[in-house]
Amino acid sequence: MSEPREGLAFTKGHGTENDFVLVADPDGSWDPSPALVAAICDRRAGIGADGLIRAVRDPSGAAAWFMDYRNSDGSIAEMCGNGIRVFAEFLLHNGLLPADAGDGRWFDVATRAGVKRLRRELDGQWTADMGAWKLTGGERALNRGADALVHIAGLDGVARPALSVDLGNPHTVVALAEQDELAAADLTSAPVVEPVPAQGTNVELVVPLTAFDITGDDVPDIAEITMRVHERGSGETRSCGTGACAAALAVRAWAGEGAPAVWRVDVPGGTLVVTVGADSTLTGGTVWLSGPAELVATGVLSLSLTT
Repeated sequence: MSEPREGLAFTKGHGTENDFVLVADPDGSWDPSPALVAAICDRRAGIGADGLIRAVRDPSGAAAWFMDYRNSDGSIAEMCGNGIRVFAEFLLHNGLLPADAGDGRWFDVATRAGVKRLRRELDGQWTADMGAWKLTGGERALNRGADALVHIAGLDGVARPALSVDLGNPHTVVALAEQDELAAADLTSAPVVEPVPAQGTNVELVVPLTAFDITGDDVPDIAEITMRVHERGSGETRSCGTGACAAALAVRAWAGEGAPAVWRVDVPGGTLVVTVGADSTLTGGTVWLSGPAELVATGVLSLSLTT
């Protein structure tokens, strides 16, 4: 595996403070080792980030660009909802997309979880069509309300029931009763999930807040939840895009038929909006994620590192 070339340019960006180092590598000639990714993402000795993203021309031809996402420990991830919005902003800013791509037009990005569509809204935020999702445990998990137990440090040692949600990457969602519980959770170590998912899992802790009727028909149109997340390979992060989707979808499943299609998800780094597709049931379908994408700095990698 190759080490960074002298003078390799990078950009630092974030989506609701879930932050990334982005590198344009069109021909795929730079293949950083896990140790090097971890060193670059180190918040004291490196640039500092929750993950590293390479922009590589998609070898499959399914899209113009492939998002190669690595967690901050160097491990491979299938998908990142905040990362793909920042990736899209990076491509647009660097002239790597058609000029009209920022005018509300959809375009495709290839990921390890399949091809995703994105568009830039008039307010500068990005919407990502996250594609298919499903409750991992299907109808059985829906009927039981859970398919896993999660032990969380700081929460009295009692295992909490949870729902598993698949968005191309794995999530386990735990509902808490109060904001005080959410604040008390210690996510400096990974929650222990039973049964242990084969590929690991992100764990979302959520507190349902309220629902709003904005059309006057006495049916909730928008619901709001607050969330914290422990991401596999990164630890606790300020936000997680696929995690926000998973949290909204799990709470919607618990709420049952008639639950809203639009969810505001408040995370430590800001607010994301999750919209459930009209084709969705309580166990699967499609989902969209909307939120900001900010590019905050550029620089040049000049690291002398070994793996």
